[in-house]
Amino acid sequence: MNLYEYQGKKLFEKYQIPTTKGILIDKNLENDYISLNELNINFPVVLKSQVKVGGRGKAGGIKVANNKDEFMKYIKQLFNLTIKGVKVNKILIDEYVPIEKEFYLSFIIDRSKNQVVFIFSPLGGIDIEEVAEKQPDKISKLFFDYELFDFQIRDAILKVYNEKIDVVKQIENIALKLFNLFKENDCILAEINPLVLTKDGRVFALDSKIIIDDNSEVVDQYEEEDEDISVIEREAKVRNLAYVELDGDIGIIGNGAGLVMTTMDLVGLYNGKPANFLDVGGGAKAEKVKESIHLVLKNPKIKALFINIFGGITRCDEVAKGIIQAFQEQSYSIPVVIRLEGTNKQEGKAILEQLKELNKEVFFVENAEEGAQKVVSLIK
Repeated sequence: MNLYEYQGKKLFEKYQIPTTKGILIDKNLENDYISLNELNINFPVVLKSQVKVGGRGKAGGIKVANNKDEFMKYIKQLFNLTIKGVKVNKILIDEYVPIEKEFYLSFIIDRSKNQVVFIFSPLGGIDIEEVAEKQPDKISKLFFDYELFDFQIRDAILKVYNEKIDVVKQIENIALKLFNLFKENDCILAEINPLVLTKDGRVFALDSKIIIDDNSEVVDQYEEEDEDISVIEREAKVRNLAYVELDGDIGIIGNGAGLVMTTMDLVGLYNGKPANFLDVGGGAKAEKVKESIHLVLKNPKIKALFINIFGGITRCDEVAKGIIQAFQEQSYSIPVVIRLEGTNKQEGKAILEQLKELNKEVFFVENAEEGAQKVVSLIK
């Protein structure tokens, strides 16, 4: 689970990581909180849209207000803003900090090595991928097995930044506290970008990006605040289905994350727009397939459905039963493209002959590429 910036900063305060003090306002409570007297603001302030997608600065989601008029104008602008398909419903009114220098600092799990990585760069405020591409010598990485000592952090920092030893000490102290946060909250990623050096010599966490493992008990305390997910995504969580809602109009169901992502890419290749990602997983039974179809087709934007199954431990006949049950329980009139391959393929195709009686626009294809072409053509 991704945390909002303001949630991450609450964790920073808990772990005594120096950060800016902000006031959160909610769009639903806009009229209650818009009074400047109640907010007791000292200008300038930074208005930061709270969304769980990157690139909010480039999208106009961060504004600096120098006076009351700018404040009122920017608040209204931000609450009317949509960033990468996500509407802004919360704004953090944050302290303005005079910055001398920006750094990047993070801890992340590297699954390929089964280790934690500490990453530090004296070039903060921009994507670390951009730094890695253009100036790889400005990135320091430390791989370790979940035990970390202060001298290791210090050495990693000094490899790329040794200009001010008092600043190095502050960064080292923050990094150790961030690692405790990372460990104790089952994080996949704990990132500060930028970590800033102020003009009076203090080091502050100006932003936060925290991702917590979905299986962690810690996630429960943040569930109710997670407003960026749709009603369908909430239902998917309850039903334990791997579902992500997107902006397109072609429903996608497959088994295995890699296959589903490939299917989405193929649909995009033929100028179609996926409406979702849904992975029924390995060995899916008919009931789960049926639930998946009902869930995906709750999205009113969907004009066609592409079911792409490559059966190994997943049996094609079991998938076919689930498809039939879904269309027997509810009459869906949209076009459906189906590709079945693998275990019990012939039995599955025989079962799906019944589907033609339930839906006149059913199309069977032999491979994913043919299916992607077909489903896109059906809605053009």
